[in-house]
Amino acid sequence: MKHFFFFLFSFSLLMPDGFGRPPKVSKTRIGEWIEPVKPRNIYNTWVWLETDCCGVRHGVSSPASTSDNIVLQLNPDNTFLETHTKVTILPRSGTFNIRREVTNDIIQFNDERPARYFLSEKGDTLIISWKHLELQTEKYIKKK
Repeated sequence: MKHFFFFLFSFSLLMPDGFGRPPKVSKTRIGEWIEPVKPRNIYNTWVWLETDCCGVRHGVSSPASTSDNIVLQLNPDNTFLETHTKVTILPRSGTFNIRREVTNDIIQFNDERPARYFLSEKGDTLIISWKHLELQTEKYIKKK
C-alpha cells in the first residue's frame, strides 16, 4: 500500500499542470508592438454629486440634503484640494497617489485609507469607493 501512494505521489509530481494542456501564450508575433493601456485622465476639478454611506449615517446624502457643495480638485502634480461651501468645514488638501492593484485602480489621499476609483467612459463622472472597507461611495461630476 505504501508503494502505491509513493507511486501516485511521484506520478503527480511528474505530470504538468492541466494534465498535458500547454499553457496559454500571447497571440502577438515576435517584434509586434503592443500599445500599452493608457490611464484615463482624472486630473480635473470635480463637483460632488452624492455620497452613499452605511453605518450610523446610512443612506444617500447630496448637496441638497446637506446644504454643502464640495469641489475636489485633482492636479497633475498629485496634489489635491477639497473645498466646502459650509463655513464650519475647513478645506482639505495634500497629496494623493494612484496605482493599479490587480484589476482595480486605487487612489489614496495623504496617508488615509486607499479607495477604488472608477472613471466613466466619457470621463465626466468619477466614483471613489471604499466599499471593500466601510461601504462608502462618493460620486463626482466634472466641473464645466
